[in-house]
Amino acid sequence: MFRRVVAGFALAYLALALASSGGHGQASSPAKPSPAAPPPATMPPASAQPTQGQPMAAPPSAAVIDSFVAERDSLAKEVLAKIAGRENAPAESVFKNIKVMKKLPAGQLLRVMNQGFGRSLGTNCAHCHVTGHWADEDKAPKQIAREMMAMTRTINDTLLARIKNLKSEHPGVACATCHRGQLKPARQMSP
Repeated sequence: MFRRVVAGFALAYLALALASSGGHGQASSPAKPSPAAPPPATMPPASAQPTQGQPMAAPPSAAVIDSFVAERDSLAKEVLAKIAGRENAPAESVFKNIKVMKKLPAGQLLRVMNQGFGRSLGTNCAHCHVTGHWADEDKAPKQIAREMMAMTRTINDTLLARIKNLKSEHPGVACATCHRGQLKPARQMSP
């Protein structure tokens, strides 16, 4: 299960890298980006900056700029400092109200939230959580994220396995497959 979660988020990162290269299968620079570092981005004009909680709309071929990286990184560091020494303990033993990814190490869970969910949806922690009261269930997106994880698991474990002649040994989808750095998932129009 842990490997599938990590693989899913690796696929999400790859999808974002492909999206930023215009979908041509090549990274925009010869160096491979580190999963821990956000891809380089140029800042749009001030008039195009997203407002708090709103991702920047981008044309389908343009890369979405994640304006919440610094904020998420800061909150993640703050929580990591609070759980110092327990980063490798199972998430459910460190945090309250963990319903999925229970066996994931607590430090890894924070990275998944920050770099996986946050980057894939181009949003901040406050979209799903009450900042500082992480276990609260006050926001609907928190439960939606859990249900979306179950949907992704069903697609990856059951539905993709039924498709014959796929060229990939381990095909998979992740948050970024549809969201592409935006809260509202991209909608594919039928040809």
